[in-house]
Amino acid sequence: MEEGKRFSLIYLERSAPVRDSARFRNRLAAYYWDHLHGKFKEPIRKIIVKETGAEIPYLMNFGYDVADFFKKNELRDILDSITLIYQVVESEGWSNTAEEWKDFVARALQEENLGYQLDSSGGVHYLVDEEFERNRFSTLSVLDDPKYSNVRAAYEDAYRHMDSHPIDTKAAVRSMFESLEILVKQMVPTKNLNKWIVENTLKEKCLNLYQNDETALKVVSELFDGFGRWVDGLHFYRHGQPTESPVVPTEDVAIYILSSGSAILRWLIGINNYLTK
Repeated sequence: MEEGKRFSLIYLERSAPVRDSARFRNRLAAYYWDHLHGKFKEPIRKIIVKETGAEIPYLMNFGYDVADFFKKNELRDILDSITLIYQVVESEGWSNTAEEWKDFVARALQEENLGYQLDSSGGVHYLVDEEFERNRFSTLSVLDDPKYSNVRAAYEDAYRHMDSHPIDTKAAVRSMFESLEILVKQMVPTKNLNKWIVENTLKEKCLNLYQNDETALKVVSELFDGFGRWVDGLHFYRHGQPTESPVVPTEDVAIYILSSGSAILRWLIGINNYLTK
């Protein structure tokens, strides 16, 4: 039993993440009123109007009602305001208050099951799911070495295209392929990443690590063959198609390609680090 945790967070079944929520909006309004209205109402109102062009409700004998803005305005205005509030509060010299706002919003997003996440500067991005994001950042953590700077740039581009609106799935899978192609070129002499290179040159080099483990040798050999088929399959999205309309991956296919590509990239970096140490 999880003591002290709200009933809805323990027992209510969570569906797929949603894009909007009245409860989430109400929570933002309540937090604003309790923690931000007193000190920051004017700079917050001004930056929202100036940067988004949104109208904030005005009540006679009361003034501008930013709390009501959270409840009734377009979703784009609400998501933009999250970032703008963080920026203006921090710029006023209240960094702790800005961080508390960001932490509250991040928690409310998770608890109300909205399909967004915050970056370290309060920016709002689409969230696919927790496992997808965990895979993304665990791979980024092994790309800090300067020798992988080009690999990292292509890898980050892949996810940037997935975060764009609308999502550019074709550019995302192409960038993921490019990140692996750059890495493979660092590992073996080749002009292009293709199935033959994976199953012959790259595979033969890497299998040397497993010569003393017969089972691992068999498993890794099959894994490289699978990687070869992964590479072969992605060529359908990398090259021009004989159709009038562009052929683009569906979102679920793009998510799988980025997730599997991340895992392959992380695995190969580990092998390369061992081979070059």
